[in-house]
Amino acid sequence: MSRTIVLCIDRDNDIGEKLGVSGPIIGIRENINIAKELALKDPEDTDVNAIFGAVKIARETNSEVVTLTGDKDVGIKSDKKIAKQLERIIQRFNPESVILVTDGVEDEQIIPIVQSRIKIESVKTIVVRQSIELERAYFRVVHFIREIEKDPELSRLVFGVPGVAIIILSIGVIFNIFSLAFGIMLAMTGFYFLIKGFGYEEEFFQKLSGFYSSFSIENITFFSYALSFILLLLGLVAGYQGIIDRSPSDITESLASFLKGSIDFFLISIFIIAIGHLIDNYLKRRYLSIRKNLILMAFIFFVYVVMVQGIIPLWLPGESINAVSVSFGILGSFLIFLFVIYFTNYMFMDELKKREEIIKKYLKKVVYTSSGTRVGNVSKVLLDGTEFLGVKVGTKKFEKEDILIDGEDKIIIRE
Repeated sequence: MSRTIVLCIDRDNDIGEKLGVSGPIIGIRENINIAKELALKDPEDTDVNAIFGAVKIARETNSEVVTLTGDKDVGIKSDKKIAKQLERIIQRFNPESVILVTDGVEDEQIIPIVQSRIKIESVKTIVVRQSIELERAYFRVVHFIREIEKDPELSRLVFGVPGVAIIILSIGVIFNIFSLAFGIMLAMTGFYFLIKGFGYEEEFFQKLSGFYSSFSIENITFFSYALSFILLLLGLVAGYQGIIDRSPSDITESLASFLKGSIDFFLISIFIIAIGHLIDNYLKRRYLSIRKNLILMAFIFFVYVVMVQGIIPLWLPGESINAVSVSFGILGSFLIFLFVIYFTNYMFMDELKKREEIIKKYLKKVVYTSSGTRVGNVSKVLLDGTEFLGVKVGTKKFEKEDILIDGEDKIIIRE
């Protein structure tokens, strides 16, 4: 008998799953019996044809035939099982080479594992009633989709953006506002590419995720968002009524009329959301987030005063403007804004100092993988208040759990 073995591969373990038989399956008779049983169990299974094809080649070359089985969890787990069975076969028969028989492209991915242990004399793919090139194309597409699904950024770009675009255009078609929908779609797509181009994509979606997670009945922000939404609707109604009452002659006057009627509602709505966040952050002891909320409230109030006392009267014909009153109002609100910044700096001095120390500790450190490959310098330190979350090197993010060694001037991360 030839010292070449005909090797049939069942990488996804259809034989084991359907017949309860594990590999290696050795010998022509045993393989024929398994192929018959598998055909009776599932006539459409391509492994049936692969086994019969292997038996045919074994008879033609006067060789031994062996079928190896993997695991339904195709990948590392299945490949380890196949490698272990192959080593047993090599130890038992001591062959010079193998003829590899598979039922398609997926099983052919095992070739490097076989080749690293024994010489492959030939590879035979048994494909029935379908084009080999079509199957190859199918597996390439499936592999491409799987790779995209593993990468959130690619997934958002390839699936997310087109998905949102299709939904917006569909709404436009349903309500006969296609031009408006197309414009909104272009604006949203442009916004996405803008934040992606400037490297804020991940940060934006983290904020968006945090926004969604706040919609829990356990959070005060849930109720603040609900109340602010009602006020927002009232503001829209009041703004629309302001336009109706004034009958403005141009777009500037229309905008000013709308803002005059709605801006108070908008201000209270934003303040209610900020107060909800303040309470939640206090309960969670996220003091730097409290500082951010207070500064935001002071800034919104400053913008409100500028709009109410300066811009809106300026845009509305017939509205009188008292320069002294406007100046004192804007100056006073700006001083309040500055006071809040400096007061919160003093109030949260320890937290700010701790945050700066963490940033100083990690920023510009050189990052290496555990195999010694240089990744680059730390460009951003990821923090949640004063809690260290990880680092960024360019667009690559590494969480603190990935850090194996935190040296004085370098970081070694898990590959």
